Amino acid sequence: MNREAYELANRIKTELGTDEDYLKERPGDVEMKRYKNHILQEIEKEKQTKKRNFRGATAAACAAVMLLAGTVFFGDEVHAMVKQISWSIGNALGISSDLADYREVVNTSITDEEYIVTLQEAVATEEKLIISYTVQREDGETLEELMDPSGGMSMENGIYPSTDLYINGKKVPSAIIGGYRFINDEETAVGGEAQFLISDIDLSQENEYEIAFYRDRWNFAVEVGKFAFKADGTDLIADTVRTVIDREFELPDGVTVTLKEFTTNELEQRISYEFSGSTEYILKVKAVDSAGKQVDFGTRRQGNGSGYMQNGTYTDDDRLDDNAETVTMTLYAAELPKESGKMSNDYVQIGESFELELR
Repeated sequence: MNREAYELANRIKTELGTDEDYLKERPGDVEMKRYKNHILQEIEKEKQTKKRNFRGATAAACAAVMLLAGTVFFGDEVHAMVKQISWSIGNALGISSDLADYREVVNTSITDEEYIVTLQEAVATEEKLIISYTVQREDGETLEELMDPSGGMSMENGIYPSTDLYINGKKVPSAIIGGYRFINDEETAVGGEAQFLISDIDLSQENEYEIAFYRDRWNFAVEVGKFAFKADGTDLIADTVRTVIDREFELPDGVTVTLKEFTTNELEQRISYEFSGSTEYILKVKAVDSAGKQVDFGTRRQGNGSGYMQNGTYTDDDRLDDNAETVTMTLYAAELPKESGKMSNDYVQIGESFELELR
C-alpha cells in the first residue's frame, strides 16, 4: 500500500468512528481494518477508471477525512492574473448531462496567501451532496506541488474539503468520496469533486450548507476558508424514476437481504436494500438490460440495516440504457476477511437471477 493510501485509510477510521457509521454500527479494530481495506480497493477501482476516461493527471484516491473546524470566513475575490475556469459537476463526473435543471451554480471563491479555491456547483440528491470546485494559485503559476508523482493528491500539500459539513447550522456526520486532477494543459488549474454521503437528513428541500476547505502544510491542516451556500434536491428527487424490486435473498450467514427498488435519474442509478440483521457480507449486482448493456452495481453505503449499490461510475458507459424495457439482475455477495488483509473479491451468486420491467 502506498503512502497516500495508508494515510487515507487511517483517516477513514477517524470518520467511521462517529455515531452514525456508513458501513457498520460501532465496528471494532479488526472489523475497521477489514472495512478500510474494502473501501481502499473500491477507491483504487474508481481511480483506475478515471485514468481510462480522462486525459492528463487523474483524480486522487478518495476517502473520508475528519479535520479540525476553523472559524475564519473569506470574502469573494477575483484576481486579474488568474483566468477563471468553469468546472461543472458534469465535467467532474464525466457525464453527458449538465444537470442544468438541478444544479446550483455557486461560483464563489475563497483565498489565502497562495491559493484561490472556487466552489463552482452543487447538486443535492437522496443522502448525498455533490460539489465541484477548482484550485488555482494567486500568481497564476503551475500547481505541481499539489500532486504527487503518481498523479494523485499530495498528502503534504493537498487542498480538500472537510467532512465537517453543516446543514442549516447543524454539524452532521458525513463521509467523502472524491478527488481532483489537472484540467488545463498549463497545469495551472485543478478541478475537483466531492460527494458527501449523508444519512437521516431530508435533502428534498432547500437547505443551507457550510463547507470548509483545508490544505496540508508541514503535516498540519490549515484552513483556507469556508463556503456557505444553498442547494435544493427537490426536483432531482422528484424526477427520480423508481421501480419496485421487493425480492428477498438469504446470505450464507442466514441473514435475509431484501432488494427494495431500482432508481434512476440524470445523475446516477441505484439499487437500495435492507438487511434482517447484522451481516459480514458486502453486496453487488450484475445487470444486463434488454439493449445488451452490462452494468455492475457496487455497495456505496451500508449500515443500520440498510444500504444501496450504485453504478460503478457516473459516465454513460456505466448506466443501464435509458430506453431499455427490462433488465436481468443477479445478486452476489462477498464476505469480509476475518482478519485485516486484502479483500479476496470472491463474490458468490446469491439466489437466482430475475428480470425487472423498467417500463
